[in-house]
Amino acid sequence: MQIIFHIDLNAFFASAEISHNPQLKGKPIVVCRESRRSIITTASYEARKYGIHSAMPLFKAKELCPHLVIVPPHFTLYKTLSNHFFEIISSFSRKLEVASIDECYVDMTEYIQTNKISPYEAAKAIQDKVFQTLDLQCSVGIAPNKFLAKMASDMKKPMGITIITNRNFKEKLWHLPISDMYGIGKKTVPKLQKLQIYTIGDLAKYENYEKIRSIFQKNAFIIYQRANGKDFSKINYERNELKSVGNSTTFERDSHDEEFIRSVFHSLSQEVSSRAKKRNLVSNSISITLKYTREKAKTKQIIIDQYTNDYEVIYATALLLFESIYHGENLRLVGVSLNNVVQMKNLNIQLSLFGNHQSESQISQNEQTTDQLIFHLNESFPNTKIMKASSLIKDEEIQKKYLENNE
Repeated sequence: MQIIFHIDLNAFFASAEISHNPQLKGKPIVVCRESRRSIITTASYEARKYGIHSAMPLFKAKELCPHLVIVPPHFTLYKTLSNHFFEIISSFSRKLEVASIDECYVDMTEYIQTNKISPYEAAKAIQDKVFQTLDLQCSVGIAPNKFLAKMASDMKKPMGITIITNRNFKEKLWHLPISDMYGIGKKTVPKLQKLQIYTIGDLAKYENYEKIRSIFQKNAFIIYQRANGKDFSKINYERNELKSVGNSTTFERDSHDEEFIRSVFHSLSQEVSSRAKKRNLVSNSISITLKYTREKAKTKQIIIDQYTNDYEVIYATALLLFESIYHGENLRLVGVSLNNVVQMKNLNIQLSLFGNHQSESQISQNEQTTDQLIFHLNESFPNTKIMKASSLIKDEEIQKKYLENNE
């Protein structure tokens, strides 16, 4: 039997702002532009205690909480964190369907069977990695199908883990008001109530099926099946909107050992390259993340002149970025990403780094391109020296520092 997770970032926009600015932690905040006609996009859980919720007019929220903190939206931040979130989830399972900017469905069957762990343990591992890496909380619903997983993820927030099975779905769902059922809109609720259908259990009764046909028409059977715990829709991999391929590692102990940190970048770059190649993805944007504490982190990105998924280019560029922003502090996490990835088959590039036409196969296979790119990076950063990783591996006498200052 398949094991489907629905993973939902909790109060995402508000949590993203708190992650970016820890001084907001513990305060009642809402995300929206400040004007009399503004409508709240997201409210933090502290704000929700005052009865404030999304889609509420801002003036009304201020009446409920005079000391409300209003934060303007930063959509670039949300998109970046969203991409990192999906990167983390895809490191557990590639069978992922992006549902929106802050939620996804994942088929975790293979991961759980391979690692011989319980679904709860897998969900906890995901929660921990998302929180440690991004300082964001997420809820996880676990079920044999997408509908039940979605219903489960809404039951405990924040940081909840809820399991619904074929045995307990009646106990979990049937007492809930019909307005709580995923897929039932606000305008439909009063129509069902007029037919004396008040709960999900009422909707699941066979004797009510003819009643609901008048409302749902051709979709009636699907709604009826869901109320009875059945959903045959599949994880839609075509909706996988991952825009980046990345990986990160949290150290067991904080470290400033540069040799160790470089070895971690080495492993991460290999993993990122391998994952990108399996999906036939390339990018000309490479970034690294250095996390010092839960609240403090740095990210730096560079746009190179050649689309690539080559391990040596990723590794060499990651080290270059590392040298440019690192100053000997203790680190708890490092990460490497290929951003804004594209399918090789969709790549429309006519000019190479120096104006020569290249085919798709040449992008990943032509060693000369790698040499040209490294030359270009050295030209762009005159105070550093960068070289191919293979050159370091072949020469045992080479010094341990991969990048050296020429001063």
